[in-house]
Amino acid sequence: MSGIDLLFHSGHITTLDGAGTVAEAVAVADGRIRAVGTNTDIMALAGPGTRRIDLAGGSVLPGINDSHLHLQFFGLSRPPFSIDLSDRAVSSVREIREHIAGQARTRPPGGWIRGWGWTERHLRELAERGSGPTRDDLDPVSPDHPVLLTHFSGHAAWANSRALEIAGVTAATPDPDGGRVVRDPATAEPTGELHETAVALVADRVPEPTPAERREATAAAMAELNALGVTSVTDPVVTPPMLRDYLAMHRDGALRTRVTTLLNWTWPSVTTSAATIDEAMRYAGTGSGLGDDWLSIGGCKLFADGIPALRSAWMSRPYDDGCCGSLVTEGGDDAQRLSSLATLIETLHRHRFQVQVHATGDRACDGVVDALAAAAEADPWPDARHVLIHANLPGERAMKLMAAHGFVANTQALIKWQVSDALRGVVDEPTWHRNIPVRSLLDAGVVVADSSDAPVTYPDWRQGVETLVLRRTRHEGAVSGADQRLTREQALRAWTNAPAYQEGRERTKGHIAPGALADLTVLAEDVLAVDDEELHAVTPVMTVVGGDIVHDAR
Repeated sequence: MSGIDLLFHSGHITTLDGAGTVAEAVAVADGRIRAVGTNTDIMALAGPGTRRIDLAGGSVLPGINDSHLHLQFFGLSRPPFSIDLSDRAVSSVREIREHIAGQARTRPPGGWIRGWGWTERHLRELAERGSGPTRDDLDPVSPDHPVLLTHFSGHAAWANSRALEIAGVTAATPDPDGGRVVRDPATAEPTGELHETAVALVADRVPEPTPAERREATAAAMAELNALGVTSVTDPVVTPPMLRDYLAMHRDGALRTRVTTLLNWTWPSVTTSAATIDEAMRYAGTGSGLGDDWLSIGGCKLFADGIPALRSAWMSRPYDDGCCGSLVTEGGDDAQRLSSLATLIETLHRHRFQVQVHATGDRACDGVVDALAAAAEADPWPDARHVLIHANLPGERAMKLMAAHGFVANTQALIKWQVSDALRGVVDEPTWHRNIPVRSLLDAGVVVADSSDAPVTYPDWRQGVETLVLRRTRHEGAVSGADQRLTREQALRAWTNAPAYQEGRERTKGHIAPGALADLTVLAEDVLAVDDEELHAVTPVMTVVGGDIVHDAR
């Protein structure tokens, strides 16, 4: 056999083929895996043009597939496009003000200042006063510049007075369906904090980045992901301009990760109307599957509810403040909102779009699964593989329905790791432990794909795998749901095999075998031998996509 382009040898080829096969070497030709086996057998295939790479006892995984990552948003959430307000960068309101003041000095009056990633728990002043952020925190350093700072979750924002003025948000502004303008209880004036659909009241006034800026941000995001070992992503909110950006980059040969897109026509609003979907279906002219191995339409994204951290996830048991959250679909009461959700799902299913629905509260999870199952039973489509995004709290009946219909649970262990300390006390203790019940889902026969939801979290799959195995929280190291721990191989499959199944590409992705796409993540260590507590620290040294080396840190 000749024509071998790349040959990795003297390591641990962790194939994740379902049989536990670990080989010594792997050969790549023409963008595909040509052979897997012993050093002796695979080295014999090398020719004069073969690049030989000594793994020196390290390991090779199928390329990491982050199956729910906002690719362009991740790029735009970081400098120079946006101030990094994550807890990796700031720990106080004072620091945020310093960043805003610095931006204000370099921009003409009226220019918007954006930031992403703030978290109440990690801002010292907010924790001390026990209340949320206000426009008064920002106004002294930005009297002439509108400021909009997005919450780490993407489900809330923090605006200054100039931004609220431009958007026309006042005491007389009603809360939009599915959203909340946080108000001063004494005056009803908006404090500057906006939740869920209310974010769009201000965000819709922010000038869009140019196509060149968006593509630059996307390219930077892909380079950072490649350095982590990521070879594929599913971008779960892709608007028409974003899809045009990805198409342009694909035509130019600028994609460095494979991209599966979920179409959305209403962002930044999380509420999608039946009229919007009907109009989109009238002109879409496509369904799931259009594209190629590099860029494809995977389906459509809907939102059912909010998130537990904002007490907007729809729960059967009340939060610490007595509320239960709600759906964010259209309607004046729960029954109407459930009916609206079912209509949206049925329409997309009928037009053969895979439907992926954000649901975090237990009532939302169960309601979404019921609607997906009803659509599937009324109009069978065995290859739909609809997805329950986040899947924080599905009930046992919902899990059985998911398994019966081949639905996927797309979870985020990184979010659990990041926010569980802050959630303790917001929800009751049994709910806190059960949150993201990955073991129960797998035991029920549900395919579980794990992902980062970046920029909600930093997209480090290694920490995600460790959290699936240990279930420890980030700051206090508390174990949240020991009975939901996964084995190491199950955790690795959640970042490789399962995402490929979600895409309908399990025959060509997510494992290392002859004929599969040559998407590989190379680690300095044997990933099956390091201690559980060190999984977050394994070292990506090379990333291969389609047989091309896109990152090399050796």
